[in-house]
Amino acid sequence: MKQPGILYFCVLIAGLVMGSADYAPGQESGEGKTILRLSTVSEFKPFVWTDGAAAKGIDTDIVREMCRRMDLDCRFEFHPWKRVLSRIKNGLSDGGFTGFRTPERTAYAHFLDHPLHFSTYSLFVKSGRTFDFSTIGDLYGKTIGIQRGFKINSEFQAAVERGWINVEEVNSMEQNIKKLLAGRNIDAVAANYHKLRVKVNQLSVQCQLVCLPVPITPPRPSYLMISKKWDIPRKKERIEQMSLTLKSMYDDGTIDKINSSYLD
Repeated sequence: MKQPGILYFCVLIAGLVMGSADYAPGQESGEGKTILRLSTVSEFKPFVWTDGAAAKGIDTDIVREMCRRMDLDCRFEFHPWKRVLSRIKNGLSDGGFTGFRTPERTAYAHFLDHPLHFSTYSLFVKSGRTFDFSTIGDLYGKTIGIQRGFKINSEFQAAVERGWINVEEVNSMEQNIKKLLAGRNIDAVAANYHKLRVKVNQLSVQCQLVCLPVPITPPRPSYLMISKKWDIPRKKERIEQMSLTLKSMYDDGTIDKINSSYLD
């Protein structure tokens, strides 16, 4: 397995420093603001990524503006996705983003009323190796590359559990793309459409990949999650205010403006 680069470790260490042992839930910063410590991934363009120790992206900008309007001191930590979920579940982070609402996650996290973005998952294949796809049944017998820890949908997962679809899990989008182009045991990659398009452009392999016309999932809302173990006064009121603040950002065009700055 390819070892993570030096940048990843620098980013991870920066996140750990921000989440040092002297932090307590509900703690106030030196400016008297309540600290909201959120975990996310370090590479999920265009929604979130790191540039040095700085967090960038659509979702990051939305959360940062929400915190500004609520006078919260929002601090970001960067971890692999499975660890993000684990930290939310165990109260090691106050919350995290962005995730689909599932029964498993609602057991340990509050979901705001409004999403940060909508995700569409599509199938990408190597040029010249397209196949007809309209239902999950068309994937039976095929091997699909996915990113470790990410869920496509319940129908896809059920087919995987029954052995009708094979999956190859990797740690990064780039690994999946390289495996697909090298013809290494996968027929297609299932991924967030916008994220994969960004990575394809970065790798300059636009002409070598084809997106199948029918998405594997329709647009699906992805949310900021708040840990049920977040121990803070007036917690219910604070979470309701987060939802209202996000709604106001949709209503006044702020979220459209943030999206257009990355996607247009």
